[in-house]
Amino acid sequence: MVDKGQLLERPVVIPREGACLDGIYLRGAGATPLLVASPLPGSGGSMASPINNELAYAASHAGCASLRLDYAGVGASEGEPPRDPAAAAADLALGLDFLLETTGAAAAAVAGIGSGAFAALELARRDERIDRLILVAPPWTEAAPGQLLPLELARPTLLVAAGEEPDFDFALEEERSAALHVRLEVLPATRTFRAALAELARLVPPFLGAERPERPEELERRPRGDRGPGRRPGRGGRGRF
Repeated sequence: MVDKGQLLERPVVIPREGACLDGIYLRGAGATPLLVASPLPGSGGSMASPINNELAYAASHAGCASLRLDYAGVGASEGEPPRDPAAAAADLALGLDFLLETTGAAAAAVAGIGSGAFAALELARRDERIDRLILVAPPWTEAAPGQLLPLELARPTLLVAAGEEPDFDFALEEERSAALHVRLEVLPATRTFRAALAELARLVPPFLGAERPERPEELERRPRGDRGPGRRPGRGGRGRF
């Protein structure tokens, strides 16, 4: 039995060429479902990371279904780990098929975390059923030729960065985002994204076309007399989305 406001996670098995991928599905009936792309194997690629979870929970708290999965050879997923973003995108495509079939939606968003952003971009290039992207801290300096965000990929895109990440260059990211018509949000993190998960979560529902209801614990933390909608964090607003 699930109480009001409680999320119901369902472990799922996604067939893959005689093997299976392990995933976690969170149900939802509203707006755009979300497929979460973990960092690639070798870069902490597991669906169990706090950032993966926060993105999935943010979508589901707003009524949007979500799916996060482990690439082949990671966690309980069978097979050999993908060697590059193209192979990881093939695993994500299977997750996209499952997510759209389960929800009955015609399109979905994909959120790529770290190096998983490259797999998310590759999936969006291949599949028009991806109608928007969230890119969280993509390591652009590690990108191979063809993995950067291309001008011709005309999808609403939200690029999220933490301003105090060691290698973060705000001027460069702002210039890149303006040139590509991408919305840039810089989170007020003290060190890493793990210090700004709540701020990251607030960006997800409106980008998916949903409202994010405030959780009871958040209302309790607010000062008395300040129970209205919070101010959106970040320095964002660039681009058309």
